[in-house]
Amino acid sequence: MATYTKLSYGSWRVQVRRKGRYVSETLLRPDAARRWATGTVCQVDRGETPTKFRTAPKKLFGELIGLHIDDMCDIGKSPRRSKAASGKPKPFAPSSLA
Repeated sequence: MATYTKLSYGSWRVQVRRKGRYVSETLLRPDAARRWATGTVCQVDRGETPTKFRTAPKKLFGELIGLHIDDMCDIGKSPRRSKAASGKPKPFAPSSLA
């Protein structure tokens, strides 16, 4: 069972008491609070240790780049520079030094 409390500064405190366990979290949005509470109740029912809301699996930098490229393709824009293009040195123009 989860208890939701709206705090004076706008955040939401969620408290879950289940099977002798007590876990609480403070979140900004009520929908995030509901999702966290539902997941926490399920974890306790399965006998797992509840996790904090901010504890998320970390992504590697390459995975983030892949997500960015996928997002750019989804909205119809191409990624600006490819890995091959960024590895090439820029042409040197000696006349630009004068």
